[in-house]
This record gives sequence, C-alpha cells and structure tokens, in this order.
Amino acid sequence: MKKAKKRRSEMARKGVPFVFYGLVLLGLYLSSLYSYLLFHSLAEIFSIVVGCSIFILAWNSRQRLDNRYVLFLGTAYLFISGLDLLHTLAYKGMGVFPGYDANLPTQLWIAARYCQSLSLVISPLFLRRKLNIYPVFVIYTAVIAAALAAIFANAFPACFVEGAGLTPFKKISEYLISFILVGAIAFLLYKRTAFDRNVLQWLVASLVLTIASELAFTFYVSVYGLGNLVGHFLKLIAFYLIYIAIVEMGLEKPQRLLFRNLKQNEMALKKALKDVQRLAITDSLTGLYNQRHFSTVAEEELRRACRYGRPLSAIMLDIDRFKRVNDTYGHTVGDHLLQEVAQSFRQELRGVDVVGRYGGDEFVILLPENDLAAARQVAERLRKSIAHRKLNTAKGPATVTANLGVATVDCDKTTLEQLLSRADQALYAAKRRGRNRVRTG
Repeated sequence: MKKAKKRRSEMARKGVPFVFYGLVLLGLYLSSLYSYLLFHSLAEIFSIVVGCSIFILAWNSRQRLDNRYVLFLGTAYLFISGLDLLHTLAYKGMGVFPGYDANLPTQLWIAARYCQSLSLVISPLFLRRKLNIYPVFVIYTAVIAAALAAIFANAFPACFVEGAGLTPFKKISEYLISFILVGAIAFLLYKRTAFDRNVLQWLVASLVLTIASELAFTFYVSVYGLGNLVGHFLKLIAFYLIYIAIVEMGLEKPQRLLFRNLKQNEMALKKALKDVQRLAITDSLTGLYNQRHFSTVAEEELRRACRYGRPLSAIMLDIDRFKRVNDTYGHTVGDHLLQEVAQSFRQELRGVDVVGRYGGDEFVILLPENDLAAARQVAERLRKSIAHRKLNTAKGPATVTANLGVATVDCDKTTLEQLLSRADQALYAAKRRGRNRVRTG
C-alpha cells in the first residue's frame, strides 16, 4: 500500500512539469492568435532560456560526471541560444536591425540549426574522451563570429525572398540538417550502453522532434505562416526534452550513471582478466594449450585414468620438413599452415581430448577413454585432414603433411613423461618409414 502510494506520488511529482509546459504551449498558441510577432518572441525567448539553462546545469554538474558529453552539449546550446537570440531580435517587425528584411532572421536561423545539428553529432565522442572546455569555447566563438560576419556582410547565401518565400539553399539546408540529425540519432543508439535508458529515450525523442521541426520549416511562404508556427512548437518541445535529459544526467541520476560506468569498467576488467588467464595457458598462434598447461592437464588425466582403470593414449605429431615450408613460402605462410593444423584438431577431436603445442611444429594430443587401436584411428583421421589442407600463395598452393606417433598408458610402469617419450619414439619411426605416416609404440 505504501509503495503504491509512493509510486503515485512520484508520478504526480514528475507530471507537474509536463502540465506546466502544456499550459505554456497553450498560452503561446493563444498569443499567436493575437499577434504572431508576440508568439514568435515568446517562443524563442522560452527556448533561449531553456538552452541557457542546459548550459548552467551542465557547467554546475561537470564535477559529478566522469564523461564530458553533458558539458560539451551544454556549451553548444549556450552558443546556439546566442544565435537564436539574434534571430529573435532580427525577426520581421522587431525593428532592431533597420535596413534588413526577413532574409536576415532566416539566415541566422539556418546558422543556429547547423550549429545545433553538428554539435549533436559530435557530442557523443566525449562520452569516453577527455575534454578541455576552454578551447571548445574558443572554437565556438570563432565559428559563430565567422558565420555572423558572413551574414551581416551579405556573403552568406540568401535564405528568404519577400513575396517568393524560401530559397533553394534554405530548403536544401533544412533537409541536410535533418540528415545530420538522423546521423546523430544513429550515433546515440550506437553508444546507447553509455546512457541510462530514460536519458537515451529523451535524447532520441528530442532529435526526432527537431527533425520534424526542420521539415516543417521547409513549407512556409510567409514568416508568419502555419509551417513556421508548427516548426516553433516542435522546436520548443525538442529543447525541453533535451533539458529533461540533461537534468536527469546532471542532477537526478548522476549516481546511476556513475554506477553504470563502474559496472562497465568492472566488466571490461573481468574480460581483460579472462584474456590474461587465457593467454597464460594457450599458445598465441594456434589457440591450443601451451606446453606448461598441457602438462598440468595431462597429469590430471593420467591420474584419473589410472585411478579408475580407464584407457588413455597419446599422440605426438610434427609437420614434415616444416623448415623447407618456411624457406619456400615465408614464415607468415608457415604460421597460417600451423593454424590450419590446429583447425584440423578442432574438427577431428572431441571436447574432452587435450591438445597442446609442444613447440615449433610439434604438437601433442591426449585421448581419454581411447585404447591404442582407437587412438591410431584418430591419428589416421588427423593425418588425412592435415594432408588435404591447402593455402593459396603467390608462389602457388602450400600444403603440409604430418607424422604421428601413438602410444597408450600402462599404469603399472608409465609416467606422463614415459608415455610421451614412447609416442615420440613412434613419431620418429614414422619419419624413418617415409613421412606422412602413423606409427604406434
């Protein structure tokens, strides 16, 4: 009962801002019926306040977050808000910039939207990177100053012509900005593991509404038109959703994000530890057990076989004239051929069989529950599998064959060393017989 009451209280508390924002949107719409210029000024001022608030929240929460995504985004929205302020002051009917027509605010709008979209694409790069914020301020200042100089010097492409409406440059820019924002969504989803789920939802929803806003701004002919009205409403909602996301990241859920990052770091550490453990027991080239770990596992298998009276056999294998292969085709091809041999082991052997690289082109295999006859059959399969493998090289196809020696354990008088020694003697007997052979010992 208490939990349900607490949940309802929490939902009511979270619903208050949305109710307030809904009333704001209603008030703005009513103001548009009285004066579109009043509506535009109020709508832009509201989005400017939200943009500056995003910067303030990001700046004040920078010490609590271990990434600089929020700080970069907040800084970007500070400069975007500056351009939006100039756009508001330059709007038709304001009279702040005499001698300029409706083209000026439209140019300022496009400059602000390019700045916004590109910033949203770039910002996820700082989820895992360090950020020196002061050079960022310098760069944004320089870029914005250059854009303003081009606009007020009439060097910026025209965006609006009185009586004709939007220019092709303006429409193409809106489509290009929308395309950039789609890329920003894709980048966010690619980096989704770095975000709390709710934060990611707010960010993606904001970007979707921003795209809808940009598309709405491609339809109007008059700066007081319906497309302009709808575009501003969508922009307002998009700004507010970004604000909610920053509030949750910077104020309400920094600990959750911190713990998420700690969890990710813990998982990365565990993976690194597993990698180190794997490297400690395996041969880096073939992925088979190294000699040391093979001996440890083989000793355990030998004790088990002798304790329960079960058969156990060993195979020693080496590649015929491997030095000649390296001399003819190069060591890289030789390494690939050794990997092919290891692949034959994986295909022909069971999961319980123990395989190790003893060094160079020599391998050793332990076969639990296999007597001498069964082990010889396994060795023959391996010999044929290896002989059929081929690598295409610049000097023609490269192939190898193998010699295999097989021995089985006699628990009354056999240690692991003696078992492998007998298999090794059988291997050399196979070599003396003409190579590409299997011998038992």
